[in-house]
Amino acid sequence: MPKNDSKKKKKRIEIKEKQNGEQKLPNEDLLSEKLLQPMVQLSYAAAMDLVQARLRLINADLTEQCHRQVIRNMSCRIKTPDSVIKKLKKKGREVSFEEAVQTLNDIAGIRVVCFFCDDIYRIADVIKKQKDFHIIKEKDYVKNPKKSGYQSIHVIAGVPVTYNDTVTEIRVEIQIRSFAMDYWAELDTQMCYKKDAGQIANVERETRGYSDVIAKVDNKMLELRRQIEMM
Repeated sequence: MPKNDSKKKKKRIEIKEKQNGEQKLPNEDLLSEKLLQPMVQLSYAAAMDLVQARLRLINADLTEQCHRQVIRNMSCRIKTPDSVIKKLKKKGREVSFEEAVQTLNDIAGIRVVCFFCDDIYRIADVIKKQKDFHIIKEKDYVKNPKKSGYQSIHVIAGVPVTYNDTVTEIRVEIQIRSFAMDYWAELDTQMCYKKDAGQIANVERETRGYSDVIAKVDNKMLELRRQIEMM
């Protein structure tokens, strides 16, 4: 292939990559590089470890008080650079590492799944009593579900991570939901993932309706548990 033709082909490929959004901008590359640095990743991991250890204590305490297991399971994750970039763009914010760390509350996230819907508030209340946790924000999507039907309580806590003589407050989003709410959320994500605009509207309408059905089941199971406890 002639040299000029080779250059033209390479240029066409580069243009196509840019059009398809496959090439990141320099500021996006810099954000990704900084976010993936070991000290940054380990600092977020340390914050999540601290919160999960506290949640295990909370579970032990509430289990003893209630005479039954309260937390079913926990999971955690650190947002990928691509997810962070996408969220900053969605919110119309500057795409930079500093902006992400200072303004995003959910780079580190923990999901807590409990058996019954009233346990959500028990757990949230105890989290808010922790003296070393700085409660930044709380969103109640149980009393006020999202339009999609999503239900959960989100507690944003600033937790202290100590290294040498420095204490850094790192924000962790703690999502607390019932087993039934988690079941709906997981299936909703699976069914709506990568559907185009035409397909998604019908799916979302259906899943919204099922959210109401599952909420009713959640409340019925709570009523049944209370009846059993009174026997």
